[in-house]
Amino acid sequence: MGLRWLAVCIVIACATGSGAAGAPAAAPLRPAAARPSWEAPLFPDHGCWGVVVHTPNRGDALKALGVQWVRLGLRWNHIEKGSKGNYDWTEADGWIKHYQDRGLGVMGLLTLEDLCPLYEADKENKEVVIAAIARWCGAAAARYRGRGILWELSNEPEVFPMGGYWNDPKTYAAMARQAARAIKRADPQARVAALSVAWMDRDFINTALASGLLDDGTIDVLTYHGYHRRNLTPESGLEEDLGWLRQRIARYGKGRQIIPADSERGYAIVPFLQPKAWHSWRNMVYSESEQAAYLARHYLESIAQGVEIAVWYKDMSGEANFSLWYGDETDPRGLRPMGHVYRNLATLLPENPKRLVNDRYDVSLVDLRDQNSAPDGTLTVRTYLRSYLQRGEKQERLVIAAWNPVEAFDGRILDNRKQIGDDYYEAWRAVSPSDRVAIPVQVAISGLVPDRVKSAATYDLLARTTDEAAKPLELDTKSGRVLTPVLQVGPMPTVVVLDLAADGK
Repeated sequence: MGLRWLAVCIVIACATGSGAAGAPAAAPLRPAAARPSWEAPLFPDHGCWGVVVHTPNRGDALKALGVQWVRLGLRWNHIEKGSKGNYDWTEADGWIKHYQDRGLGVMGLLTLEDLCPLYEADKENKEVVIAAIARWCGAAAARYRGRGILWELSNEPEVFPMGGYWNDPKTYAAMARQAARAIKRADPQARVAALSVAWMDRDFINTALASGLLDDGTIDVLTYHGYHRRNLTPESGLEEDLGWLRQRIARYGKGRQIIPADSERGYAIVPFLQPKAWHSWRNMVYSESEQAAYLARHYLESIAQGVEIAVWYKDMSGEANFSLWYGDETDPRGLRPMGHVYRNLATLLPENPKRLVNDRYDVSLVDLRDQNSAPDGTLTVRTYLRSYLQRGEKQERLVIAAWNPVEAFDGRILDNRKQIGDDYYEAWRAVSPSDRVAIPVQVAISGLVPDRVKSAATYDLLARTTDEAAKPLELDTKSGRVLTPVLQVGPMPTVVVLDLAADGK
């Protein structure tokens, strides 16, 4: 079955308790959900699939993986050298040409983690330093004028403050305003992204916005890093946080089109049961299966929330096993499991997320309720229900994905988590028959005439090739509507794909 042509997608994330004996009753028919009131697409011809480049000039491999955006770091202290105002673009020229020649969108990260040595004598004079930064940013935009680059102003200002500059949101806002004005003067068509906060840092964002970050009309994108809240599972809090950020944009943006975007997310693998530092424990996992499941859930939720750019950290090579490949594309070990998940999902859902809104079909869970708490606290295991619609003139596609957000991988389940000093310690035990790891899920699709269903299949996100991902699936249409079978789903999303004929076809 060809999986690349346009169709309808539905994603369901759910946790349920034990099913009642016999066939469960389907949920009542309901009208399809209204289209969400998001901002219009800023990048309508791109999907969300990005990576941070750590191994340069591997564009062919990234393109084959389904990557659509690359985040390239251009460092001020590496480019302005020799004398003030002298810029060496040799390396940047090669990188930008390499990726743009392959049709990849470029997010040019103007990195300000380190002070340019030429301004060491001026470091106490922030006005002088910020003016120099703005000149450099304007020079970058002038050199690549008309190339469609999205310029991002610095990286994680709270974490990499350049000697105490950027962790003050007022100082960051002053720099970003000057830099954005310089970029727009040099290239009025360029897009500019600001903030790049290390998490959805509401205090920093609020202060930067109140300090006039958006007042000049030169900022098009506000970037955050999708590490979310430190104490919850991958998808938790994202819907609320994005709703909050969009409200802030509406308050301060003066009616301009400004979108949120995620410019970094990743998970490191650490040795089993190694203590995890409190400030980053949620970004560390013990197994590749957990890492792969978390990537899937992060992207499925980000797409459901209309995030137009979601950048994974990182592409290739080493560093705490963050990378999508074990080494690079020449390494015989190939992709990590999460690399296969990335490719399969990018193949399945390549469009701009705002073009994937399902406002036509109602997708609901059969009434299998769960009141169990997560094993490490009192949080009730949540049910996620997401649907996406890809429209074509002659065909559509409907995809259903379900997962249980319990922390259980490789035959083990999290028993408890405790903070001792500056570290978290986790205790995992073997899964027992009473643990809710694989749970029964059934989905009802209303508003869909059964005769329009041309085929249905499960879609294995871990398949080593997209051609191997789809397996035929029987649907229940006896009641006049469409029901999936009861599916056993766990922490890795289970995906179902329905290929549909368009109306009247």
